[in-house]
Amino acid sequence: MNIGLIVGGKSEEREISLKSAYNVKKSLEKLNYDFIIFEPTDKDFFKKIQEIDIVFNCIHGDYGEDGKIQGFLETLNKKYTCSDSDACYITYDKYAFYEFFKDKLNLPKTHITKEYIKNPFENYPVIIKQRKGGSSNGVFIAHDEKEYSEYLKYNLKKYNQTMIQEYIKGEEYTISVLENSQNFITLPYLKIKPKKEFYDYQSKYTEGFTNLIIDNIEDPKIKNEIEKTKNTLLKYFNFKDIFRIDIIIKDNNPYILEINTVPGLTNLSDLPTSANAAGIDFTKLVEIIINNHI
Repeated sequence: MNIGLIVGGKSEEREISLKSAYNVKKSLEKLNYDFIIFEPTDKDFFKKIQEIDIVFNCIHGDYGEDGKIQGFLETLNKKYTCSDSDACYITYDKYAFYEFFKDKLNLPKTHITKEYIKNPFENYPVIIKQRKGGSSNGVFIAHDEKEYSEYLKYNLKKYNQTMIQEYIKGEEYTISVLENSQNFITLPYLKIKPKKEFYDYQSKYTEGFTNLIIDNIEDPKIKNEIEKTKNTLLKYFNFKDIFRIDIIIKDNNPYILEINTVPGLTNLSDLPTSANAAGIDFTKLVEIIINNHI
């Protein structure tokens, strides 16, 4: 079996993709798999795709996480890791996700705009967020009108469509899900304690900026809501292998922030931390993902 480790891309998350791929590469070597590493920009990209049996997708952000590479591989009937094109599209487009699931899941109230508008929530703080993308790029907390104006104008100029979201103050958690032999296992909950105001890009990828705490949450109501969220996602879309649910818990109610279909696999990433807490080291995690497609 020949595995193609696809990496890089041109998004703001390219650096994270390369770090994820480096860890996967080391595990593939330990597992004695035959593999090649390539990027979608390679001149012989299409030829390489034809020669491999399974694509291990390590591209975060545009192209790798928005359904494009998934749709392309589906037309070629190629096996690939992580969720299918529909699941990736609906979760990567945060406003599409909001519109589809707002009556099915507990989501923060959200508005979208292509132009400058007054704060639709009147009060502060509010969240300013780009419509697509990950790693908290283009995410800001606006505490007053001055910050609101600055952040909204910045995002409109850089990303065009921008979301304005209700600010939920509470405890932040990430819930990682692993598929193993067609069973979707909820890994130990991870409580996020950034040293900055929120879990931004720097907090996610700089050692020492965030404490990741395994917290199994004793409240049965919260646990039940998390499982209901996972099952609702699986009911409507074809999630595969690994995905992550980011939530804020306020007054014992979990609010769903977003879903990540190609979670980071760096040394500081959330999902490998949760897997390790379940007794699944990184190489075993990679092996489980590949075995899902054999």
